[in-house]
Amino acid sequence: MAVCDFYALEDDLRRVFRFLYAETDIVVYEHSSQLEHAPRQFESLAEIESAYSLGTYRAGQLQLWSPTVSAPPIIRRVEITHPTPTYRYDVEGAGLMQLYLDGRQDGIIYHTHFGHWNEAGARQRSIHPADDCDWRALAKLSRKIQGQIRRKLAAAVFYKRPVLSQALQAVREGDGLWFDRVHHADSPEIRARG
Repeated sequence: MAVCDFYALEDDLRRVFRFLYAETDIVVYEHSSQLEHAPRQFESLAEIESAYSLGTYRAGQLQLWSPTVSAPPIIRRVEITHPTPTYRYDVEGAGLMQLYLDGRQDGIIYHTHFGHWNEAGARQRSIHPADDCDWRALAKLSRKIQGQIRRKLAAAVFYKRPVLSQALQAVREGDGLWFDRVHHADSPEIRARG
């Protein structure tokens, strides 16, 4: 599995999405639909911002699909029986990338997660066909996205996790970063770049 966990607030995440929409062929879906609704596909940053409060704690979970990497996502209906019968849809596929948006709550900034399976992991654990993905193309696209986050957008590093500029400024103004406990601006583990 390729993973890039990073600290970001709303302006930082806007920069990530602007990059995804301008520099990649990524199609953004919600991970799970609202009850009794089809899953949403977000064609712009404005659509994402109308659905999620960027930069807040557990803002949302997204699936990223690239048509040059894999077959279209599988939309699976999930039956829910408790407390009353209903359903939702999940967006799935072995070659999808996940972006779990997180952010600030009560002065603590939690990490946002970007990740996906590699071929070996998908062949071992995915319920969906691993052959539907061009794994080299996925690795190349993932490196491009992670490079943007790690080298272009990161203002600091905290336990190897990029800290984007608005998040770093918030830490300098009194917020903390969560990693097993709260770390503040005086933590030797927070190292500014450049």
